[in-house]
Amino acid sequence: MKIISLSNENNKLNFGRKPSAKEMQIYTSSLNKGLELLNKKIDVIIHNSAAPSIPSENTGIGSLFSRTTQEFLIPFLKSHGITGVQQEPNNLRKIGDPSPYAPESSAKNIYMIPLEKLASSKYGNILPKKVFNEIVRNVKDDGYVDYKQVNKDFDKALRIAYANFKKGNLLKPEFEEYKKKNSGSEKNAIYRVLQNIYNKGWEDWDGIDKRLFSPKNAKEIKTANARINQIRKDYKDEIDYFSFQQFILDIENKDSNNLAAKTGIKIIGDSPVASPAADEWINQDLFLKGKAIGCPPDYFSKDGQRWGFKYFNPDFIFNPDGTLGKAGKILKEKYDSFFASFSGGLRIDHLIGLIDPFIYTVKDKKMTPANSGRIYSLFSGKYQKKEKDFSNIIEKIVLQSAKDHGMGKDELICEDLGEKTIPTQKVMKKLGLSGISLTQFGDRGAKASENNVIMVGSHDNASVIEYTNDLFDNPSRKQELLKKTGYLAKDIAPADATEKEIKEYRKNLRTNKKSFIEANFAELFTSPAKRIQIFFSDFWGMGKTYNRPGTREGNWILRVENDFENNYYRAVSEGKAPNLAKAVATALRQRGLDKTNPELLQNLDNSAKILSSK
Repeated sequence: MKIISLSNENNKLNFGRKPSAKEMQIYTSSLNKGLELLNKKIDVIIHNSAAPSIPSENTGIGSLFSRTTQEFLIPFLKSHGITGVQQEPNNLRKIGDPSPYAPESSAKNIYMIPLEKLASSKYGNILPKKVFNEIVRNVKDDGYVDYKQVNKDFDKALRIAYANFKKGNLLKPEFEEYKKKNSGSEKNAIYRVLQNIYNKGWEDWDGIDKRLFSPKNAKEIKTANARINQIRKDYKDEIDYFSFQQFILDIENKDSNNLAAKTGIKIIGDSPVASPAADEWINQDLFLKGKAIGCPPDYFSKDGQRWGFKYFNPDFIFNPDGTLGKAGKILKEKYDSFFASFSGGLRIDHLIGLIDPFIYTVKDKKMTPANSGRIYSLFSGKYQKKEKDFSNIIEKIVLQSAKDHGMGKDELICEDLGEKTIPTQKVMKKLGLSGISLTQFGDRGAKASENNVIMVGSHDNASVIEYTNDLFDNPSRKQELLKKTGYLAKDIAPADATEKEIKEYRKNLRTNKKSFIEANFAELFTSPAKRIQIFFSDFWGMGKTYNRPGTREGNWILRVENDFENNYYRAVSEGKAPNLAKAVATALRQRGLDKTNPELLQNLDNSAKILSSK
């Protein structure tokens, strides 16, 4: 078996540093050629907040619209064969809740605004350099996001920028045109105004404010209209301030897609299963009463997961004649917005929630068969579907929206982790949808579908380093380690490997953590799956968990550190991060392609040595 030596003795290559310009050229060219032969693409998953910043522009939170990302991170990723960056849902987040999967409204996340650009000539320096520099100086650069401080700094900076924007003439016609085209977003602005007033959930708001856009009768309609007009008058500047933020994000989004067209690295969106809180408030009568969507009791949660997100009443998703109902049109607008924003396609969070969602009764503290279940297949005879109808939301809303924006099912990544009901399996097969193979959950790479996206772990899993340490150090997981290494050594072995070589390699995997981590990444490339995704904490070998489901503290705050380039090369040399050259070379040998591409393999091997050696 071909094992690349980590020793640099008697070798003229210069080790212990990032590749030189010439070596990088050979590395990138060889890597891309290898990926082409393997018919694979690589995405890195980086949430906006987790993106790095150069020290002089670090505002305490990252953005894929930032100058650091666009001028430094994107070229770095491109040199390593990356063609996609998957971000988190880009909706406006609730104040005080950093989770991107429980949005406040369908408006965009204001933390994505690159403040350094507001302090530049692009926007007429509407954010004074003095204010910007003060924010940067006060940032605690510890590799985490302090959302409380970020919210305070962004509100201060954006209000100053907006005040200066109003005084000038730059982009004024464009702003007025934007407001006309996006007048529907006024409801989201009013929701934010009222949220700031009450500082509690809308269901606890006073009087007509609770049902401002869902009045029950003629008297309430009159009262609501008067209240809306009063809010427009009293809070005109706040509503315009809200629109200003969305206007800046719209400009940056378009610029990002233009950059993607030039660099070849496209941004992939993420669509949460949750309905935004503002949508639930605006369209109260379209949702099921007293019900919410969640997950049933299973291996990971014995009591089930009570997400608290409302679910549209199926009667309002489609009309009797099959056309879109009021709720269906709202869903279509949701996906239209996502596909318009992301040139790289879209991840569909919790796919089963669009096919056969699990609904529970909110007032009951414990899920039972009597108060919860699959709404279309088990829970209620009223909404039970025929087999052909389970795919309706995917076909008539999601895929139609993708088609309307020049995309197809290949631009969808369907998160189907966990229990897959029979209707879900049938719909995925019928439509040829790509699911996810997650090797940390026991999905064997060699058994993955070529249409699937394969990864070691996602934002909800331990990092590959933590996963490895637990497997090796936890006696209760010994059998899991033996099973994993039992097939891993065989699956990634060269086509001409002998049984003796495979046995020796298996023994090494069971005793050497670095070899095990390396094999976990190699498995992604030797699998049939055409698309590989690597979460940022694994790509940079950070050894930290980003989100722990079922908990709130410490989630969604981890960032890629500012010195991301040197940190990557250091982590690779320490065996903590993926050596992509070695992984691709391993896959080519596993397929027997090394014999017909000797020069390519030699270049990959040399590059792998440079990257791996200290």
